[in-house]
Amino acid sequence: MASATRTQAERSAAMRSRLVDAAIESLVEHGYAHTTAVEICRRAGVTRGALQHHFPSTSALFVEVLEAIYREGDDAPDDEPVASLEALVRRGFARTSRPRFKAVIEIWLAARNDPDFAAELGPAIERMSAWFDPARSPRLAELLGDEPERVALYRLAMEAMIGLALGRAVSPGGAPVAHEPRVVDLLTRLARERDAI
Repeated sequence: MASATRTQAERSAAMRSRLVDAAIESLVEHGYAHTTAVEICRRAGVTRGALQHHFPSTSALFVEVLEAIYREGDDAPDDEPVASLEALVRRGFARTSRPRFKAVIEIWLAARNDPDFAAELGPAIERMSAWFDPARSPRLAELLGDEPERVALYRLAMEAMIGLALGRAVSPGGAPVAHEPRVVDLLTRLARERDAI
């Protein structure tokens, strides 16, 4: 009996993952306005009933979309230990420069313009702030320390990374904006110099 239950749970998890991936693909390719339940079901190859069975609302699906993308960012292998400010800045860029991060931008903007949607997604949106805000992440606060200039530089870098992600989100084909490499180089150099102090 336990193996049958586990098999059903695995099937359910696989279907949820398929629906989440279909929603992310649609958000990245067509934006929030054109990511409908019909489009998500079409991409996932399932019926509307299957979507409703696994997600009672599209808001619930979009919460899971955010959580999935956050997990991807958290699970990403690091090229270097995250012990320096420079490494933290590089990690921030790695998280926000992925094509799938456009789905996060789309959801954030939609939530900004729809108070009811924002209320439903608020906790999931807040959880991501731990990537960027040392006040909400004890681990990040520990890595940054309490030197005000160091914390301010990190916050500046993360705000710039989100801005660059927004630029990619609105550019044709999701291409990086022309000044992106210079901005990232400047921020990582500033972080490296701060690490040397």
